[in-house]
Amino acid sequence: MKNPLSPLVYHLRHKRSTLLLIAIVCLATVGIYVMVSVLDSIPMRSRSSYLTKISRVYPAAGDALEPGVVAQIETHPDVARAIPDNGLHINAPTLIGLDSARLAGVSQGDAQYLIAHIGLRLKEGRMFAPRTDEIVLSEVTARVLGLRLGDTIDRSVSEEYYGAIPAPLVLVGILESDPTVNKGSSIRVGFVSYEYLASHEQFAPRPVGLLVVAQAGRQAAVEEFLETTVASARTETETFREVSQLVTMARHGLYLIFGVVNCVVALIVALVVGVINRIALTQRTEELGLLHAVGYQPRQIVGRLTLETALVTFVGWIAGVGFALAALYGLNSTLYYARGMELDLGNLAPFWFALPAPLAVIAQTAWSAWRTFARFDPVAIIERGKLSMEAGKRRRPVRRSSTRPLSSRTFYQRHPRRGTMLVASTALMIMGVAFPVFLTSASLDATKPAYEYLYYVSDVTPLVGRTLDPGATAHIRSHPAVARAIPAMQLGLQALVPPGAAASVNVCGVSESDLPVLMSQLGVALVEGRLPRPRSNEIVISRATALNRGWRVGDTPGGQSETDPLLIDDVPTEMVIAGLLSRSCPQPPSRGCPPLDDLWVGLASLEYLESHELTASRPVHLLVVPAAGRKAELDAWLEGSVASNQIGVDTYSAQERLFQQIALSMAVLFALVESLIAAVAAIALAALNYIFFSQRREEFGILHAAGRSRSWLVSRTAQEVGSMVGLAWLIGAAVCVVGLIIFQAVVYAPRGLHLDFGNLTPWLFTLPIPLAVVIAGTGTIAQMLRRLDPVAVIERR
Repeated sequence: MKNPLSPLVYHLRHKRSTLLLIAIVCLATVGIYVMVSVLDSIPMRSRSSYLTKISRVYPAAGDALEPGVVAQIETHPDVARAIPDNGLHINAPTLIGLDSARLAGVSQGDAQYLIAHIGLRLKEGRMFAPRTDEIVLSEVTARVLGLRLGDTIDRSVSEEYYGAIPAPLVLVGILESDPTVNKGSSIRVGFVSYEYLASHEQFAPRPVGLLVVAQAGRQAAVEEFLETTVASARTETETFREVSQLVTMARHGLYLIFGVVNCVVALIVALVVGVINRIALTQRTEELGLLHAVGYQPRQIVGRLTLETALVTFVGWIAGVGFALAALYGLNSTLYYARGMELDLGNLAPFWFALPAPLAVIAQTAWSAWRTFARFDPVAIIERGKLSMEAGKRRRPVRRSSTRPLSSRTFYQRHPRRGTMLVASTALMIMGVAFPVFLTSASLDATKPAYEYLYYVSDVTPLVGRTLDPGATAHIRSHPAVARAIPAMQLGLQALVPPGAAASVNVCGVSESDLPVLMSQLGVALVEGRLPRPRSNEIVISRATALNRGWRVGDTPGGQSETDPLLIDDVPTEMVIAGLLSRSCPQPPSRGCPPLDDLWVGLASLEYLESHELTASRPVHLLVVPAAGRKAELDAWLEGSVASNQIGVDTYSAQERLFQQIALSMAVLFALVESLIAAVAAIALAALNYIFFSQRREEFGILHAAGRSRSWLVSRTAQEVGSMVGLAWLIGAAVCVVGLIIFQAVVYAPRGLHLDFGNLTPWLFTLPIPLAVVIAGTGTIAQMLRRLDPVAVIERR
């Protein structure tokens, strides 16, 4: 060897141990990198990517913008063009749930201008003809929806995707991104004839907004102008900056989850690598003592040991990043491509989250080496092969022998440090992966009150026009399962759901005579203040909603008072909180009482909403009260016989199905991510088990020579690993529960929210890591026992 003091010498001489260290760091890096990249892609901006080139302005009330607002936009010096738009939205599937895409209603000439400006070009088919039911879609939108040229879309094809399309529209053209203009992500957008939508009886009347095109280089200035000057109680704006703020807030919540998992994984990897390095260090005491004896200072030797680990760690980290990028490229080309999404392979967030693990490994190595050199005696090492004179002290004798020497607990009772290390490592890994799942599931469960009022009533909405057809209304009222049908108009409040989500709270405007009937049906009663007076701008809201938003009786939500982009309320004018509601939780029809604290709902005066200029154009819903014990029958009849292209039906069962679909999608996504972390945990902890059991060859050799079969030895090993992992699971699960209790008390309860501790889904995510550790640990030791020669062990060969 030309340079025996090179930091590579030890690893070249001990390739198996080196490859193990590289594999552990590599797998941890892959798991963290892929997890962050995948979850970071969930808050999508693809549906609004067209807003990087244009902004949207639309009326908050009525069917048209005020003439003064239109003139103000058209004459602004930074605005190149303001294009009338009466389009609509369609939905498309993503990794979790649905995401919307804009179908702009513009003239053919404006559509051609916008297509070129956004950075698209015609790939297949042709442009839609004026005054026809033809549409063109971007390639990504058509692919996600499985559409081809000539396909027809409307509510009858899919209420989920095309609920806003009452009459058939035919796809005649597919657009693709022009690489010379648009170098960003794929754009979800489509175009339909303005004249067709304006003249068709099932689409008209339609609200008409503006698509605002900025002068070259003035997009930011136009967005600032629209958000600060144009936006008002009568006018809504949609800009890329607003969407970016929402995406950023959502990502901050996800980064909190990343941080928990990341810290735990870094700690586990550092712990495992530290144990391996410590074992290697004890085997190198003579080498290090000789170096110290010939003049090398402890600082130099510690630096050399740290550099050796740093080189191996760096190789493992680079390999992990490479494998992660390859895996993400494969995901981007398959799953993401099919869902119309794109992974940003240049995103730097995964790099930063993947750094703590290798840095923790290097820091732990340096700290362990300094601790070792605190009792380093080179003379004792050369004379005795031990760290110091104190290292030769005899162990304290055991006072009494074990009554069950073959028990699976005996080894860990005699070696508590090893047992504690394995239990703590496994418990931390379980807690680190499972707690974010608990937290995410709890946050999702906390949004259930947004539709819980449908436990008690069903909601029927006109999809064409402002009111239901009189014949349809009479048909609903006459059904034997209907006790009463209450006309209502709706406003919307937002409730904050930490760490970074929001849920809607319906405020139903009903008449003075219907107000007590609806309150009785919902099981709510006034606990503070008074009920809203007829024809007044007063509302009553649930006590939980008031607590969530920090409101009191007398406060005035609504208008433009809220600046938090997550909490923009659908209340165009100021409303005065006259009272607070709470419920006594009576038995709803044919169902048990839902396990939630309060009902998120509000009540207002229908007469006031119908007379106010900002709300008079809103549709009038029917809140259908079921006859006693016939809620399920009513919902089935409404969904099967009443729902149509002209009438929308919303029931508790429909909302619950949608909720379960979102929960399942998130569970699958977390399962994919957890599988990577479980692999890291299994390999790392299996490596520790293998190292510890390899030091027990004499024990197993003697047991085997004494007549114990290999299957018995494997069974005993499985019992040891299983008992260790079972204890770790109990500790990890207990910590998760305690954490959730604290989160409920400190974060959720002050906001009027309630965690569903009865949800079993998060508990399923605590199982893969223990199972992986048991299987991997038992499997590696079983492989070792296959090569065990008891005679050689006894003869000390």
